Amino acid sequence: MLRIINSSNRALAQRIVRPILTVTRAEIGTDAEAGSVASGNDAFSKKEHAEESRWARRHDAEQIAKYRAEHSSGNRQTTTQGTLQQRLGALEAEKRRIEQEIEQIKRQ
Repeated sequence: MLRIINSSNRALAQRIVRPILTVTRAEIGTDAEAGSVASGNDAFSKKEHAEESRWARRHDAEQIAKYRAEHSSGNRQTTTQGTLQQRLGALEAEKRRIEQEIEQIKRQ
């Protein structure tokens, strides 16, 4: 059964929880490749590490291309103004739709 930790049993809870967290952190370690397939030194591990690196580079290149497509190097002010005009048009259309819906509800 769960008990709410209040001021009377907070010290007890801290004495129990703090050592558990410390042990857990110590067991985890800080090695970035711990548990990774690429942490070994045999041929399979080297190949796997190369595949992981190749995938990461390809993924980064795709993300960069996507970012560049969204943020083209053309005239940013014109692009921003165009985007603002599109947003304004969409909001005005939404406003007209809502006003029509309000009129229909009033007629009922």
